[in-house]
Amino acid sequence: MSDFKSELGFQDCWDSEANRKLNKPAGGSVDSGGRKRKAGAQDADRATAQAQTISAADKARLARIVKGAPEVMVKVSKPAKNDKSGNPTKVSRASEAVRASEHLAYISRNGKIEVENDRGEAFNGRTQVGAIFREWIEKHDEDRREGSATDRTRITTSIVFSMPGTANAEAVKDAVRALARQEFQGRHDYAMALHTDTHHPHVHLTLRTVGEDGEKLNLRKADLQRLRDTFAEKLRTRGIEAESTPRHARGVTRRGEVTPVYKIRQRGGKPLADARKMRQVRRDLEDNGGGLPQKAWDDALIARRNRVMATYDQAATILAGSADPKDRDLARETKRFAARLTETTTQRAEMARSLAGQDAARSAPRERGKPTDSPERQQDLSKGSPDRGGRQR
Repeated sequence: MSDFKSELGFQDCWDSEANRKLNKPAGGSVDSGGRKRKAGAQDADRATAQAQTISAADKARLARIVKGAPEVMVKVSKPAKNDKSGNPTKVSRASEAVRASEHLAYISRNGKIEVENDRGEAFNGRTQVGAIFREWIEKHDEDRREGSATDRTRITTSIVFSMPGTANAEAVKDAVRALARQEFQGRHDYAMALHTDTHHPHVHLTLRTVGEDGEKLNLRKADLQRLRDTFAEKLRTRGIEAESTPRHARGVTRRGEVTPVYKIRQRGGKPLADARKMRQVRRDLEDNGGGLPQKAWDDALIARRNRVMATYDQAATILAGSADPKDRDLARETKRFAARLTETTTQRAEMARSLAGQDAARSAPRERGKPTDSPERQQDLSKGSPDRGGRQR
């Protein structure tokens, strides 16, 4: 047998852009009910594992994932579509100037928090922070004259970088500073500010949308994942354990809530989106005889979960055959981690269960004649009940 071993790829787990199936399910897969079923050909699986190895970098990342390393959060803050009165916001040069000015005031907490720009200059106080806005609005007007921007071009694009509350806030800011220099310096003007007055230390990175080359910043899903990966790497070099895996690699079925919905829940309110989704689920149940129809995205979720579990199972098999006891320990942890990934219940499915429970409770026959009073009261009632005049009937 050749001594050459190919490296096991984790594209189905960690690469959000990879959709192809790299590995045949080795340890089992998930069906539409979220159950794990065993697969055969164990000898073939072991033979495949013997012909593969795992790189040191992938092994280190796998260890962080199965041990539950904190996940970084990178989010683009999108401008509100409606104003405070509920009317649609009309994007114009004037409205954008107001929005950009208010946003810089917000991230600086009206001048109380230091703001740092791409040149490393520090700005304190409302007047100094206002100088950033004046510089950017002048450049924006120049871009409009040159045709790089229009009246509907957003002046700024805002990104939030966050970590759990236990992380060192200054290290988080330093990691974002390093990321911004690597990704944006020389191409887009930017300003950043650290907030520590919430449950999680986070940094607001605000960039001028039109770059030095006239190209507009347009962050897509793959770009956000790259920023997450870079942010996590910068944190690790500063002694903060962090990871940036996609949701499906951790067995998380649902997306995070959008900021407006999250804030409504924080205030104890009920988002209108919940009622809208519930009505749609009820219609689906009524149109399909009480059953929730399987959607294409449900099948895609299950197929992707199977691929993720297969890759982790294969990694565990490779590590179990290692002479290094640390690898064998990681194999056991990986097996336990993969075994927890069988849950594929979606929000739609949970809503359907809730509606079924409510309907069952309403249709259940009520017990009649069940005594609920005290023995003394029951004895009095057995003798008859008084009429309106107090006489015994």
